[in-house]
Amino acid sequence: MRGVGSRLEALRNALGLTRKEFADSFGLDPSSYTKTVNGEKQLRSEAAFVIAERWGVSMDYLFRGRLSDLPEHLRSSILSNLKAGD
Repeated sequence: MRGVGSRLEALRNALGLTRKEFADSFGLDPSSYTKTVNGEKQLRSEAAFVIAERWGVSMDYLFRGRLSDLPEHLRSSILSNLKAGD
């Protein structure tokens, strides 16, 4: 799993949320979230903005994988989750 989907899952796991809880937090139904994670559906910029604002990550993290702007309290967990997905 690479790209946006892997970064969403890394963030979700770092937050300790279920897929439903995480999807609900930015207004996406769980089925659409799963399709986004699997690369079958693109993450809309509106949803990404809500995720960025709600959870304190940057749009650059979500769309481009830029790790330098991750909040300190999530950084190590997100990095561990990303490595586990390799």
